[in-house]
Amino acid sequence: MFGEPVELVLTSDKTNGMFSIGRQTCKPGSGTPPHVHQHEDEVFSVVTGHFEIFNGESWTEIPKNGIIFAPRGGVHCFRNCGDTDGTIQFICSGDRFDIFLEGLSRYVLPQDVQAIVDYSATYGITYPTLPPPSA
Repeated sequence: MFGEPVELVLTSDKTNGMFSIGRQTCKPGSGTPPHVHQHEDEVFSVVTGHFEIFNGESWTEIPKNGIIFAPRGGVHCFRNCGDTDGTIQFICSGDRFDIFLEGLSRYVLPQDVQAIVDYSATYGITYPTLPPPSA
């Protein structure tokens, strides 16, 4: 997301619409911007490297093989806090997030920021630190 490709490991069409699983390899210092899902809960685990998650108030390191839950409606984001590339895995509830990610891949930063915000809003995803969706 946002410049780093996401590998969809298991799509919602293979889980009767219950969840999808993805992996993202991130360079040091990179990750997602703070965002809120209105429809999905998310679970994160570290595959390789060192990551931390922001819960809207503070950063918490995710231990290797540790699991962190990010409930729908709460601000969250993650970043690679290590010195090397790392991979984080996420499980997202519902049948729309994998479809959202596939569509998101067509945008390019930095020129498409507003288009990303607008597109994300159609899936109930907002970014508190970015401009609001266009009217």
